[in-house]
Amino acid sequence: MRIALVRRVCSLKKAGAERYCINLMRQLRAKGHEVTIVGESMDDSLKAEAKHLKVPVSKWTSWTKNLSLARNARKVFANQGFDIVHGLSRVYGLDTYRLTDPLQTHWLKVFYRGKMQQFLQRLNPRHRTILRIEKQLFGPDGPRRIIVQSKLDERLLKEYFEVDPKRVCRVTNGVDTTNFHPDYQQERLAVRAEWKIPADAPLLTFASMDFRRKGLSRLLQAMAIARTSGMWLMVIGDGDIARFKALAASMNLADRLVFTGRQQAIARLYAASDLFVLPTIYEPFPNVNLEAMACGIPVITTATAGGADAIEPAINGYVIASPDDVECLADRIDFHFGRGETQLRLMSAAARSTALRYTPEANAEQTLAVFQEVLSEKAAA
Repeated sequence: MRIALVRRVCSLKKAGAERYCINLMRQLRAKGHEVTIVGESMDDSLKAEAKHLKVPVSKWTSWTKNLSLARNARKVFANQGFDIVHGLSRVYGLDTYRLTDPLQTHWLKVFYRGKMQQFLQRLNPRHRTILRIEKQLFGPDGPRRIIVQSKLDERLLKEYFEVDPKRVCRVTNGVDTTNFHPDYQQERLAVRAEWKIPADAPLLTFASMDFRRKGLSRLLQAMAIARTSGMWLMVIGDGDIARFKALAASMNLADRLVFTGRQQAIARLYAASDLFVLPTIYEPFPNVNLEAMACGIPVITTATAGGADAIEPAINGYVIASPDDVECLADRIDFHFGRGETQLRLMSAAARSTALRYTPEANAEQTLAVFQEVLSEKAAA
């Protein structure tokens, strides 16, 4: 097949969605398919692996960036003879679309709680633009198939857009279990020494490029009321570090908090911890959950994140019903650190075992099956 993957940025320097695009491209090429990346930019180092069709994007404002990408991408890939055009970004004219970024319609509802706030945000040009693009994507004239990563987004598409269930396919994420591996736990003491974390301290990790949306403030609040003594938190990624340092200081947590910034060798940081926590408000399926589990680290997440599908409570992690329930989050943290060594070893093994079921190969095979369905429909039309 000649396949176009559409993503605004395709880079190994970026986080989950951009890396997913690269991993999918490599899996498809390994299976003998010709893959072209359509987007604004792609790492030069990747151009030996896949052709890149550049999409001109207006940088004037956020709303013009979103709208120009949606419109111009279609102009770029039209008449190129692709068998399948698969969107990982919100653009027009797709055969298939993977709900990679959070569903904006739902995001506005859960992030802006008051009705007046929601009304005002819907007047924001950026939000209005994305909402209009989503309306087309999920309407009857949108892509033939919509790929979701979780039961959560499957339900949300039905709730907000009444999408025909026949158009929706659930394809789970994949994690590179070779690069993310429990063997990194051998570096546990070295990593802790590097970041001046006591060797025997209970250590939580949190990883994100958006601290506010992923729930760092709620995690700090939970730490402040948790009973587990001497607990530390390692925060991986970029965000408003100054703001959250100040928040931690106001809770007397500053001396037990480490900000690592953006890291390339993230697996060794996961493996140095005891528990990965991501109390996000809403997320289609956080890759970081599977990465931590692949390293043998149990996960606490929320029922409002698609990653909850992978969690078996008290077996490989924990699920908090509401991201606002700080008391419940603190309770689960305390419960975890109150378990015996044998139970913790079993949880670590179960986390790894779960991650092994979520492979990039399986993700690519399931995605290809969706492509084949669409090809058959197009041929019959």
